[in-house]
Amino acid sequence: MSRERAPGQPPMPAGNASQAETGGLALRLMNKIGPTEWAATMMRLFLVPVDTVLQRRSSGRLSVGRGLGVPSLLLTTSGARTGQPRQVPLFYVPHREGYAVVGSNFGLPHHPAWTINLLRHPNCTITTAGQTIPVIARQVEGEEREELWTKILDLASGYQTYNERSGRDLRIFHLQPATTRR
Repeated sequence: MSRERAPGQPPMPAGNASQAETGGLALRLMNKIGPTEWAATMMRLFLVPVDTVLQRRSSGRLSVGRGLGVPSLLLTTSGARTGQPRQVPLFYVPHREGYAVVGSNFGLPHHPAWTINLLRHPNCTITTAGQTIPVIARQVEGEEREELWTKILDLASGYQTYNERSGRDLRIFHLQPATTRR
């Protein structure tokens, strides 16, 4: 995998998809235990809030997810109704000079609020690797969605369990740095 990047895009963290290929113990454990209902509940209630604070205070340099070998970023959206900033740490896969994120909501039946925010206000920011970058979100559909779904499952197979448990199609978004053109 190339370490080349588009202008304005931070470098890929050291623990990205190549770690999945080598079968890192933490990542294998996450893929096995993470999709269980009890683990998903623990992550949603405890790890997400801790990771949000950790990424916010470190400008995306530190992350619980990245410690497990999962590329992660801190997404800041505008609330769909309030317009107030909302932050959420997310797993991502690199995609077309940007980032692809999936709205699994840990397999709950409703879409996560951040996906609703992006549909209403697609201009947002991501923070990762010590940089905050303005991005534009676009919901991915069709063949591009299928391509991304395969990439996502290659790194984090537990998303298939979330998809099945949720009873809905998980939304996938492409976050394109505002400084690059598609």
